Amino acid sequence: MCLNCGCMRAHDDMGKPGLNITYEDVKRAADANEMTVEATLAMIAKTGDKDRGDHPAEYSPEMARDLSRLDDDGGLTR
Repeated sequence: MCLNCGCMRAHDDMGKPGLNITYEDVKRAADANEMTVEATLAMIAKTGDKDRGDHPAEYSPEMARDLSRLDDDGGLTR
């Protein structure tokens, strides 16, 4: 995917380079911070959790709609 759209193809930017997030983007960020990809993804999730608490107004009702695309295990439902 991009890691963000839900197509589940982590290495495919869906024709939108610089807009959709790919594995390669995360790998570059991980390398730049001397982290693993796994730790970088975990840090992104942890930072997102904190930011939602710090800035709740930035997270609109659309977030609930978008998150509803995920099943209980974090997988995409269609």
